[in-house]
Amino acid sequence: MNRRVSLSLRVYRSLARAFPYEFQNAYGEEMLQTGEAAIEPTWRSLGVWGLLRLLLDIAMRLPAEYASEFRQDLSYGMRSLSASRGFTAVALVSLTLGIGVATAGFSELNGFIGRDVPAVRQPDELVLVEPPTSYLNYQRYRDRSDLFTGSLAYIAPVPLGIAVEGRTVRTWGHIVSASYFEMLGIHSALGRFFRVEDERPGTEPRVVVSYGFWRNHLGFDPAIVGKSLRINGHPCTILGVGPEDFAGASPMIYASDLWLPLSIQGIAPELADHALGRHDAAIFHVVGRLRPGISEARAESQLETIALQLEQDYGDPNRENKYRRVTLLPAGKMLPIRKEDRPLLTGFMGVLGGMILLIAISNVINMMLARAGERRKEIAIRLALGASRPRLVRQLLTESMIVATAAGALGFLFASILMSLASREKMPYPMPLTFQLAPDGRVLLFTIALSAFTGIVFGLMPALQATHVDLTPALKEGGNVRLPRFRRLSLRNCLVLSEVAGSLSLLLITGYLVMGHQKIAAPDAGFETRNLYLISIDPLRDGYSPEQTTTFFRNLLDRLRRVPSFTAASLADSVTMTMIGKPGTTFYMLQPSGAKEIRSGRRYTVQRDFFTTLGIPILSGRSFRQEEERDDSAVAIVSEKLAETCWKNQNPIGRRFEIGDESVPTFVVGGGKSHQGTVGRTRVVQVIGVARNVREGIVAKAADAPGVIYLPLRPADYARSTFHGMILIVRAVPGVDAIAAVRREVAAMDDKVTPFDPHSMIAQIEETMFPVKVALWTYGLIGVCGLILAAVGLAGVTAYSVARRRREIGIRVALGAGHGDVIGLVIKEAAVLVLIGSAIGILLARAGMRALSAVLFQIAQTAGMSDSDPVLLVGAPVLLGTLALVACYIPARQSLRIDPATALRQE
Repeated sequence: MNRRVSLSLRVYRSLARAFPYEFQNAYGEEMLQTGEAAIEPTWRSLGVWGLLRLLLDIAMRLPAEYASEFRQDLSYGMRSLSASRGFTAVALVSLTLGIGVATAGFSELNGFIGRDVPAVRQPDELVLVEPPTSYLNYQRYRDRSDLFTGSLAYIAPVPLGIAVEGRTVRTWGHIVSASYFEMLGIHSALGRFFRVEDERPGTEPRVVVSYGFWRNHLGFDPAIVGKSLRINGHPCTILGVGPEDFAGASPMIYASDLWLPLSIQGIAPELADHALGRHDAAIFHVVGRLRPGISEARAESQLETIALQLEQDYGDPNRENKYRRVTLLPAGKMLPIRKEDRPLLTGFMGVLGGMILLIAISNVINMMLARAGERRKEIAIRLALGASRPRLVRQLLTESMIVATAAGALGFLFASILMSLASREKMPYPMPLTFQLAPDGRVLLFTIALSAFTGIVFGLMPALQATHVDLTPALKEGGNVRLPRFRRLSLRNCLVLSEVAGSLSLLLITGYLVMGHQKIAAPDAGFETRNLYLISIDPLRDGYSPEQTTTFFRNLLDRLRRVPSFTAASLADSVTMTMIGKPGTTFYMLQPSGAKEIRSGRRYTVQRDFFTTLGIPILSGRSFRQEEERDDSAVAIVSEKLAETCWKNQNPIGRRFEIGDESVPTFVVGGGKSHQGTVGRTRVVQVIGVARNVREGIVAKAADAPGVIYLPLRPADYARSTFHGMILIVRAVPGVDAIAAVRREVAAMDDKVTPFDPHSMIAQIEETMFPVKVALWTYGLIGVCGLILAAVGLAGVTAYSVARRRREIGIRVALGAGHGDVIGLVIKEAAVLVLIGSAIGILLARAGMRALSAVLFQIAQTAGMSDSDPVLLVGAPVLLGTLALVACYIPARQSLRIDPATALRQE
């Protein structure tokens, strides 16, 4: 027989074996013969066309037959699961937790780095130039038509005071180039957007409002275009209204209600002091649309060359420093993060979610094995009656898929509720943060795929093992036989070891993070926080001139000091323990030889009574005096930490350093990093005092805080406006409504000035610790889920052991074994597995904690976290072991109900 006929016969024979009933029904009993002599004549009589007809007939029969069998499997599976309600409930809880946590984690990551900016045309083409740069640099970037088809520049966030119905509403906006909307591909809901002529100097002030602002504050007025809106005390003509779902080019971190052109230098302090014409005014975010075929790497390299050349042209003092000037980020995503940085964001939560899911799958596999032990006789009977093993495996897999599908639906619902609540949560942040974390179609597909994968994984191995039985002993009454004793490398034991090790590793890692965050969230600020209140005031945004603002604040402090409700009052451009905190600043230590040594620290500009009001003692030297609050002031106070860092054991009083003279600072955030755009020159100041350390932001202890420089508040500082205005600090008499008293005094001076964001210092610290506490609760919840799943899994393992050792237990009871002997017999094997798994888990957790310490070095150092903390290394295994014993004891107690007579009736 030639090779072609032999190959055809092998195909034919395989079909005959796979589909015997189809062959028999279509072509007779002789088709079931598989011998060479029988098949060859049949094959020759059948012919090629006959074989094709056979294949077509099988193809037409299979869908209907498989659909019928699937309906049978589905119906039987539902009845079987309904009869085992305990197993079904525990399996659903385990898998719902696992799939729900994994889906919630994926939904969160999808909301941050997966979603496109709404309403933007072709967002994948957009790139963000990081860090923010000057307008002069932007103009050079804009001219590179070989790289970009279009570009834009904007300043954000920009606080704005809007006069609405006789009151001032504080909101946020962007100052944008004329190309802003056109380059993004945005279409207006009403009116039009900016044109080139709208940003020319001297043009009538104009504004575009968002759809939300039009709805919430302008009453959906269809004739709003052309009307005037008073912004920062100046009338601006409304040009148009943005689309409904558009909140700016960076809606997650810089949601905008209004957009203003670059021609509003007299309205926005951000554009004061000729900011558009200064190379050191690095306050503009730049977004470009890459040309087709231009890679990000090529564009980044070209812009880097331009930035270096501009530094040389303008004599930038940092031109010799070696660091990247330009980095491109994906601007079309809600959170612009480089692709190579995404694993750092996704990897950690992915590992934790994966561990939870794997523990849940291990739990269900063990419970499926326990359930299969109880169904050995049923499966043996079905095999004896002629059911094929593949048919039984498919039926058992159907049961698994039913559980996985239900758990996937419940897990998606759980994640949807959790992420919807998280999206509505208002962060204690000065600027509006827009989180869209609720699951979308991409997350739904992820859940479906995860559920299908989970169902196959936890269903296939138990199904294969359950259908591999010896019929003779399995068909005996009771269906349970004594199996070989404890096997070290059995599937069940490997699963238990991995489950215990994973649970303990998860518990140790989350405990490590929780303890570290608890230390960070400690309330000690380094000064007395009771009866201390903060109120932001921004007369510049209410229409005041710089000179009027200076006079207003000085008169306000004089009035407050005469009010009996207050014991002290002061002003500062910012305070410690804020959500954002002060960005770092660099300065140069001046040596007697004339050499300069670069240093860094935090910078605060404060009124002379700042230290008295907060209760921060001056340890050496003195505080500021009234005559030093002048524009030509050249004095400074430093913190203990800065004095120790810069001058070690030497006396810092009288030392000098050179620091930038920021006249218009603007806080900007991009790519997950904070920057401080500065417009100003440098000045030399002399240290006149050393203040005690105070806590900064999330730093756990005041002694670990970065060094701080305090500069006196000058008239020029009143003329500049930060995003949170000037902060008024008052210390009140206990029991006094300090906020209401301040409002009364401000209204008595001018009711057009609107205080905003009032709160106590205690509330401020609580707000600052909000992200830390969210992380604490998140990690704590994951750890608790791991503990619950571990307890459920160990209980399932013990139930499995009891089910498989019924005859052995019956014999021991018949021979006089007591309750303690039986319980010890059942628990002993689980205890050994727990001990071995705990040892493996500790080793894995130590490695994981060390990796976390390396990645989160600053947080680990801040919190004083240690991977050898005895509370963790002893407490977590003891907690898990105790929970394991309790979980094992419950099914072990059930073994006492085994009737020896019933268990021994096996032949």
